[in-house]
Parts: sequence; C-alpha cells; structure tokens
Amino acid sequence: MPEKRPVVPEDLLRIRLPGDVQIVPGGDLIIYVEKWNDPDENKSRARIRAIRPAVGDAFDLTGGDGDTSPRVSPDGTRLAFLRKGAEDPQIWILPLRGGEAWQLTNIRGGVDAPAWSPTGDRLAFTASLDEKGIVAEDAEKEQDPFRLNTADVKVITELAHKLDGEGYFGPRRPCLCVVEAEAHAQPRQLTQPPYRVSDPSFTPDGDAIIFASRRDEDYDRYLEEHRLYRIPVAGGDAVALTEPGAGEPAPSQYGIAYVSYDPQADGYDNAQLYLLPPQGGEARAVAPDFDRTIGNSTVCDLPATSSGGITWAADGKSLLAIASIDGTAQLCRFDLRSGEVERLTEGRQVVYGYAVAGGRIALAVATPTDPGNIYLLEGGSLLQLTHVNRDFFAEVQTAEPEFFAADSGEGHTVDTWAIRPQGAADGHKVPTILMIHGGPMSMYAHTYFFEFQLMAASGMGVVYTNPRGSQGYGRAFCEAIRYEWGNKDLEDIYTGLDAAIARFDWIDPERLGVGGGSYGGYMTNWIVGHTDRFKAAVSGRSVVDWRAMVGTGDGGWDWTRRAGGVPPWVDDTWYRQQSPITYVENIRTPLLIENQEGDLRCPLEQGMMLYSAVKWLGRAPVRFVRYPDEFHGMNRTGKPWNRIHRLREMRDWYLRYLVPRG
Repeated sequence: MPEKRPVVPEDLLRIRLPGDVQIVPGGDLIIYVEKWNDPDENKSRARIRAIRPAVGDAFDLTGGDGDTSPRVSPDGTRLAFLRKGAEDPQIWILPLRGGEAWQLTNIRGGVDAPAWSPTGDRLAFTASLDEKGIVAEDAEKEQDPFRLNTADVKVITELAHKLDGEGYFGPRRPCLCVVEAEAHAQPRQLTQPPYRVSDPSFTPDGDAIIFASRRDEDYDRYLEEHRLYRIPVAGGDAVALTEPGAGEPAPSQYGIAYVSYDPQADGYDNAQLYLLPPQGGEARAVAPDFDRTIGNSTVCDLPATSSGGITWAADGKSLLAIASIDGTAQLCRFDLRSGEVERLTEGRQVVYGYAVAGGRIALAVATPTDPGNIYLLEGGSLLQLTHVNRDFFAEVQTAEPEFFAADSGEGHTVDTWAIRPQGAADGHKVPTILMIHGGPMSMYAHTYFFEFQLMAASGMGVVYTNPRGSQGYGRAFCEAIRYEWGNKDLEDIYTGLDAAIARFDWIDPERLGVGGGSYGGYMTNWIVGHTDRFKAAVSGRSVVDWRAMVGTGDGGWDWTRRAGGVPPWVDDTWYRQQSPITYVENIRTPLLIENQEGDLRCPLEQGMMLYSAVKWLGRAPVRFVRYPDEFHGMNRTGKPWNRIHRLREMRDWYLRYLVPRG
C-alpha cells in the first residue's frame, strides 16, 4: 500500500459532505443531500442521493447540481425538493416509484422551507416576496429606466435591516405560502411583508400552519425573538401561540412541541424543549432539569446540512431531538411524563442529522477523523451505510486528536484537544497553535476540522478548548462570561493550553501561535494586546471596538444589554474596557488579520481599524487580507478558492514566525 501524503489546502475541493437525511415511510430507502465544491465554477454544488440499506451502494436520485431540502410525502410516493438553476430556487416534485421530476413553483425571488401537509395534497413554504406579492419568475422584467438603474439603492427605515449571509433587507421578505401538489397549481400567499416567516409546519388536521415570526410593533428591534403563530390554510389572521423566543414547531395530535430560549439571556442559556397542550393553555418545559442545549452547537469548517428538528414518538409519549452534550452532539429521547432524557447515541461524535420512519432511525454522523457519513441506528449500535470520502482518506493522512479534561482548580474542567503533527519525531518539540472557537456560545467537538488537519500536516501542533462561555456544558458554564470577555474564558483557555504543554512533551512552549475567528478573533486580539507569550497570531472576522459594533453589526443594539443596557454615547466605560483596540499599543505579536468585505456580523471596519492602528504604531508585523463578496461564514460556506487562499495565508503566516528558516 502506498504511503499516505499530508493534506494540502486544495484538498478542500475533494471532500464531500452528506447531510439532511430523510427516510421514506417503511424505512427501506434513505435519502440525503451530498455537497461538494466545484473548482471550475468556484461554487458549492449539491445533489440528492439515496441508499437502500438492504442493497448497499448509494445512487443519485436527482440529476441537478443545485438540489437540496428533500422532503418525502407522507405516503412515501413523492419527493419535494429545492432546485436552484440559473435563477432562484424553486420546489420540484419527483415521483419515487418512477418518472421524471417536474417543477411545482415558479416564483420570482425564490422559495425555501418546503413542508408537506399530513395528507400530502399540498405544501407550505416560504417565498421571498415584496408588496407585489407572488410574481412568476418568467414574468416581464422591469422596463422603467429609473427603477432598473436604481434597483440596488438601499433605502433603510428599520432598526434591524441586515443579516449576515443574506445581506441588506430590500422590500422582499420571506412570506408564508401554500400550494396544491399538482401540476399548474397556483400558490397562495398567507402572510405579508415586512414580517419575516420561518419554520412552517402543518397542524395534524392540515387546516392550519404553525410558523415562527416576529410580528409585534417592535419587530425590527428584536428581529430574532420569534413567537409561534397559527394561521388557517384558507387564509386569515395569524394568532400568536407563545411568548418570544420560540421556534422549530412540531405539531401533532398530542400538542405542539417546540424549542424555546430566554430572549433576555443573549444566547447564554440553554435552548429547551417546550410543549403546548393540544387544547391550548400554558406551555411547559419538557425536561426542565436537563442542563444542556437542544440542537447542535458544534463549530467546524466542513458543515454538512443538518436535519431532524423535533420528532414525535408514534405513541405521543416522548420526543426525539439532538442535544449538545460535553463536546458531542447526540440524539436523545425526552419522556413527556417524567422529563427523563435517554441518550440514544453515545461516544465521541457529532450527530448532525436524523430521520425516523418504519421503526428505523437514520443518522448523519461526524467524528474527529471523518467529516460525515450516513448510518442506521439499530439495537443501540451504528451501522455505517455510506463511505463518502473513502478514496480521499485512503490517500491522505489524518491525525487523531488526543482528548482530555483539564482541571481548572475552580470546580470545573476544561475539555481540551491536542493534535500532534504527523511524522513528528519522539522527543522533538514542535511549534503549536492555540485555536479559539467562535460564538462564544458554540463549542468545539469530537468532529473533523480541516483547518486543524492542515496545520498538523504542515508540521505544527494544534490545541483547542471549550472554555466557559461555550455551549454544551450547562447554562451556568455558558453564562459565566456574559458581561465580560477576556477574563474567565481566558483563564480556561490557558488552563487547557498549560495542561496540554505539561501532558505532551512534543509541544514547544517557546513557539506558540494563537488564532480564531469571530469571537475567536476577538480573543486573539485580546490576547496579543495583553501578552507577548505568542510568537504569531491570526485574527479572523473579529470584534475590535464595541462602540462601533453595536451600531454596525447585524446583532445591532441588542449588544448594549451586555453593557447593562447603557448605550455608548451615554457611558462608554464598558465598551472601552471590553474593546481590544483599547490595548492596541501593547501589541508586539506578528498579526495576520482577515476579513470578508460583505461581513455584516463583524463588519470590515473592525479589521481595518485594528490593521491601521497596528501598522501606524509600527511595533509588530501586520498583514491584512480582505475577501470580496463574502459573508462572515466564508471559512465554512464561502467560495472554494477564497477558502483555500485563506488556509494558505494562515498556514504560511504561522510557518513564517513559528518555524525557523531552513
């Protein structure tokens, strides 16, 4: 067998990611989306594939390269999915017992979130609509020269007027629509702008749709604080069912299950399962003592499409959902009567999708050495069905992270991972990079991280931790840093790093690098402004000055709650103390800064501000890399060649300052 080679940045083009797993009723056909990067078109592609567990090999179910969101009809005879061609994504229908796929919707602005009615006679979905309502995609385009040549002008009248990954809000908003599942059917619009709609799902009788939205007078002040609403399929007024903070409704004859969080906690709480009784009344928490968050909080740079949400057991006595638990994501069963939680999966892995049908559970699972595959859960064991990247991993080296829990000395431990470079000789110390995740309300986990594998393949070790502020370890653990970053979280980061240095003799404590993106970029800025311990740093899409962030980031003025509700023009004490720019004169560490020009979460000005200050002071080498036409999440979902460029920049910067010449 030929010797495996180290991974290189261009290998990003070879990895395929399976996700959004579905099962046809009866359980004999499992459907999923497979994503990959197209180097020629410099974009991401997707197709829908299927596998019969009893037969074996997967096969293409659809023929497009922009096919996503497969949804099986209740009777298992049809598949609704989204297809994006040259224009906007539309719903297509594929007969699963033979026949060609055909287009159902034809709406200018595109559609999303298809959901079948219980009888399979219609679909709910969201469509991006303006005051004109539903207009056919092939209708005559604008001819007026003034309107045609000023279409990109942005007139802003709302407080929340942009969202990273989407852009600035124009007149179009995602509205709720419904359409009969038959050829030439005309869709009907049920909600209107300016309110935004998500998560549509039919009631068991099919007469109404439950959805998430913010429809209060202050909708543009608290954009993400959704309530659940009920609206008749025939049309009419939407009726609020919950308090703000609700989403992902799962209606059934036994009630409406949903995920809810405390809007005033700024994300530092646990998303919990709640249940509305079928006859109405007060909602209750399903498992109030379960001190972990519902959903997959994992951060990685190869995210496949997730799926699953909340699923009812057939007898209505329990719910299934994925939960983030101590650096893993597991499928759990929640007993509605006792509130007890049973983990249906275990181990060092991330379950990022699941589907249930015919007594079978299909899972999408990632591990530290595998970005993802499709499995069956049978008898408590996982049976692997796909081997999506078999050829790639047969050729390329993969480093297994070493995991341990570091004792903080304060009554908690800090989950820590360390990756030793491939081929590092025993007794030989190597430069090592401390990586810090974003969020901060997310978590590193037992999953594959391409960026870390690349650094290890380049001769550098990697250490990464889940400090206080991370999700997956309980509300108190996450909430501990709500009002102050750079204190308790930094203590935990150093706890993990120092424990790794003591534990692994291959780490060279004199050649340490540090880096991260978003909150990880903030912490990198903070660290190099407070210590010269690190010999190289990479700060990505970060916060630099909170006074500017609260008015320019898409998080908006909600950030002022971390400052006790005091805006910066009244008192900027908190903003100055918490802003890395305040400590910029201390920076002596060689610093690479990268930003996306379309970043609406941590806008470009933040990176420009830091670069200009460090460059003007002239006390440390500094380099600024800007990526056009990219949002905040470029390292996960951006253009492939930009992602490869970023990986090269990072690798080369660390090598320049951590590895001696020659």
